[in-house]
Amino acid sequence: MSSPLPDFSGKWILNRQACTLSPGADAIRTAVAHIEHRDPKFRYKAKFLGEGDPVEFEYELLLDGREVVATHEGTTTVSSLRWDGDALVASWQIQGADGELRISFRHELIEAGRRLRAVEELRGDGHEQDNTWIFERQ
Repeated sequence: MSSPLPDFSGKWILNRQACTLSPGADAIRTAVAHIEHRDPKFRYKAKFLGEGDPVEFEYELLLDGREVVATHEGTTTVSSLRWDGDALVASWQIQGADGELRISFRHELIEAGRRLRAVEELRGDGHEQDNTWIFERQ
C-alpha cells in the first residue's frame, strides 16, 4: 500500500536565508506564495519583492502530466505538471521571436511538511539560473 501523496496547499513565506539563489534572483528579499492543491488542480500565486518592482505571477495546471499549448501575441508556451515520486514538477517551454526559454520547478515538502523547497532551473534566451527557494508554512 502506497502512502498518500502530499498536499501543498497553504500560505508560504520565503525564508531568504535558507535559499540558494543565482545572480539576479538573489535580489529578492521577501516573498509570499499561496497554493491551492486539490487534485487534479494545482494553483500557484506568488509575489516576490526585491530591490526593483515586485514580481508577481500565478498559474493553474492539471496534475496529469499532459502538455498544454497556448499562443499569445506570437509567443507559444507549452506547460505541464506531473508527479515525480512525492515531488510536483511544473515546467514551461516558451518560444518567442527572441528564442526559447525553459523553466522548471520541482516542489517538495520537507521537514514534515513545515517547509516547501522549490528547485528552479531556468535555461535559454540569455538566462541560466539554478535557484533553490525555501518557504515556511504559515
